[in-house]
Amino acid sequence: MNLFDAAKSLTSVIQLGEIVANAAKAISDPSSTSEEKADASKASVLAKKKIANSKAKGGAVTKMYNGGMAHGRKHMYLGGDSSVKDNAGLRALKKASPAAYNKITGRWCLEQNQKLKEIMLKKESMILNL
Repeated sequence: MNLFDAAKSLTSVIQLGEIVANAAKAISDPSSTSEEKADASKASVLAKKKIANSKAKGGAVTKMYNGGMAHGRKHMYLGGDSSVKDNAGLRALKKASPAAYNKITGRWCLEQNQKLKEIMLKKESMILNL
């Protein structure tokens, strides 16, 4: 597989960066043939375009959002497709306020969901008994 075919199939920014580096080596190598240099040049251009498109879409870096001020410092949080790890603070929040926990994590609190199911089953059974 030549460099251009590799650049067409890759999507990772790191791998595309390696393609650009290898293409630069091939272009500057005096023992490379003209076909190899042309292939390396096309691969370099394509890889650079893919890297630029990835950065423009926000794929290279996870977008950070303003989280406010606390203790005199600016705090940021990850947005988009990033996930929040379950830690001691979140577990305490889940006990105190399941709604806030769900809003932060995007997950349904299992205990709260189970309680709602039980309430719905009781209401259904009461309606059926009438």
